[in-house]
Amino acid sequence: MEVVLNYWDRVSYTSCHSEIKRQQTITGDIDIEVFEKFYKLNNSLRYCNGSYYKFAIKKWEDKYSQWLKSEDYKAKSFNLYYGNGVVD
Repeated sequence: MEVVLNYWDRVSYTSCHSEIKRQQTITGDIDIEVFEKFYKLNNSLRYCNGSYYKFAIKKWEDKYSQWLKSEDYKAKSFNLYYGNGVVD
């Protein structure tokens, strides 16, 4: 399945408002695979103020919100956030 994401970024360096700059498509065989890719994309922007991805379709946003409350996410959240990093 293919899911379209909107990439949001600040209007300018002096502005606190964001706007859609481009769209990107991610693919996955099942919903969870799409959610993990989406999570990793947003996590890669954690130090970029005003930059983030959102699902273009609200249905996917709702499904993602439910997944964040699931046992599957709870079991994977540490590895998704830190990846292969070393945590002291």
